[in-house]
Amino acid sequence: MAGSVHLGTQGWNYPAWVGPFYPPRTRAPELLTVYARAFDTVEVDSTFYAVPSAKTVRGWGERTPPHFRFALKMPQEITHERRLRDCAGAAREFLDRARELEDKLAVVLLQFGPDFTPAELPALAEFLPALPQDVRFAVEFRHRGWIYDGVLALLG
Repeated sequence: MAGSVHLGTQGWNYPAWVGPFYPPRTRAPELLTVYARAFDTVEVDSTFYAVPSAKTVRGWGERTPPHFRFALKMPQEITHERRLRDCAGAAREFLDRARELEDKLAVVLLQFGPDFTPAELPALAEFLPALPQDVRFAVEFRHRGWIYDGVLALLG
């Protein structure tokens, strides 16, 4: 079975790109539309800092072509502050918002800081099975202690 590769960057809203990448005088509301002419995917980092409004998320979808895909970063409230504990409501709110992208939602990234060590395994083992099956997830560990067969089996 042949796979596909999607190319993109982390974000699109970079004023310094106007001129080198975006045409001169490209306005902020046009950046995503222009970006989507060159790339077919983007990682949205802003969702790490705050859950966007439904209107904002729908706008992202409306300003991109049908084949375009988004990777949204799970909010830091869930991954860093609550460390996967007591966050079912926050996760549900975020995922409901992410679903506004419909088929354009490629994946939700759970990115953990280097201080999220294998000592957090019980929280991870409780959190992962509660995730919905209709959304794809990716996990990024920044502590090397996570790379062992037991964790790989849990993620599989």
